[in-house]
Amino acid sequence: MDAPEAVFVYGTLKQGERNFSVSQQAGWVRSEQAYIEGFRLFHIPQGDLRPYAYPAVVQGQGRVFGEVQWFANLSHALELLDALEDEGGEYLRIPTTAYLYHQTAPPCAVWLYTYPSLQAVQSVSGLWLPEGVWREEKEPKG
Repeated sequence: MDAPEAVFVYGTLKQGERNFSVSQQAGWVRSEQAYIEGFRLFHIPQGDLRPYAYPAVVQGQGRVFGEVQWFANLSHALELLDALEDEGGEYLRIPTTAYLYHQTAPPCAVWLYTYPSLQAVQSVSGLWLPEGVWREEKEPKG
């Protein structure tokens, strides 16, 4: 596999979500809709140590949908994203392959933030999302 040239995001870092501003601060240039295979997506609910809900992926049978984000300086971007994701603690950053929705585009080597294990997801009451799509629950207006 080639060296990762971008980051695959599937939750709060996506455009329009809670932490997209961190991607922008990290030098976000553009995003393309994409998916990854060989991973399972989970919803981690808000809790005593979690001020808001967020997703997690672990390796396993499945497909996860999100976006590939490119940055002006990937090394600089990873410093900010690693801090947000608690890389090496709560999440691990690993290389994988993303498939862009444009069928003419070749697969893309990307970084991915994963939970360390299925047991780690279960320990925080993770709920499996078999459709592979995560969206933050918005408070009803009114």
